[in-house]
Amino acid sequence: MSTDQQQPADEQEPATETPDTPDGGTDNDATAPFTGPTPTQFDLVADVAVLKPIFEVAASLVEQCRIAVSADGLAMRAVDAECISMLELRVDAASFDRFDVTEGVLGVNVQHVVDALSVGDADDVGRLTLNASASELEVDVDGITRTTELIPTESIRTPPNLPEIESPATCHISRPDLSFALSAAGVLSERVEIDVDADDGELRFCANGDIDSMVYRREPQELVAFEPADALARFETSRLRTIDRALPGEAPRKLEVGQHNPVRISAPFPDAEGVCQFMVAPKLPT
Repeated sequence: MSTDQQQPADEQEPATETPDTPDGGTDNDATAPFTGPTPTQFDLVADVAVLKPIFEVAASLVEQCRIAVSADGLAMRAVDAECISMLELRVDAASFDRFDVTEGVLGVNVQHVVDALSVGDADDVGRLTLNASASELEVDVDGITRTTELIPTESIRTPPNLPEIESPATCHISRPDLSFALSAAGVLSERVEIDVDADDGELRFCANGDIDSMVYRREPQELVAFEPADALARFETSRLRTIDRALPGEAPRKLEVGQHNPVRISAPFPDAEGVCQFMVAPKLPT
């Protein structure tokens, strides 16, 4: 990942323990190698409410993505063209009404899948089926079937593992709070600083315009959970806002922040057993 690029909610009762949010298991996870042959069998059935967010998250970063499947579930991993933002998501097989697959990797235009699923309501049943002989993926929703050609996986960038980064500060913040902070920062600047002060016990979002500046402070009692440690990094506001909009559901967002290191932002899927996480490289200090 490149490191030379980056850039009011209701108060809540203080959390007494860190919420049980899946970690997603990022490093060297053999359940999703992201390389290998096309599966001979791929038949997924679930409500649109389960299927659509999975592909929407991926489509927020890339148009084409590798999908790795095994008996354990489904996974996607992608990096944007600038190598600034990375994504990894995993969904357990038990989240689907039917998950009949052989292990392998598909190359898919994820935006086409989102478009196909968008014709249905959340409680409509969707089905994704591989037509191996035609090298096509069929998406059926409420009797409407859309067919999209598979993409050769070798033509899609091999996604790297999300790197292990020292991120001593962990903040669980409500979605409205995070959206509000990033929106306020975006009014002033293309850059936003995420600052954690261990001594003051605060999470801060800071932005500086040509004349004005802003700080949005969150104390421990205003966060869902907080593990403070001194951390500071600056990011492109627009990238974080895109991720904020892409993360599914209304569950609190988990921010892992370090000193001028990439930030990891994650959230669980609301209607599936799984988690998606983004990692964004910072703007280097000048």
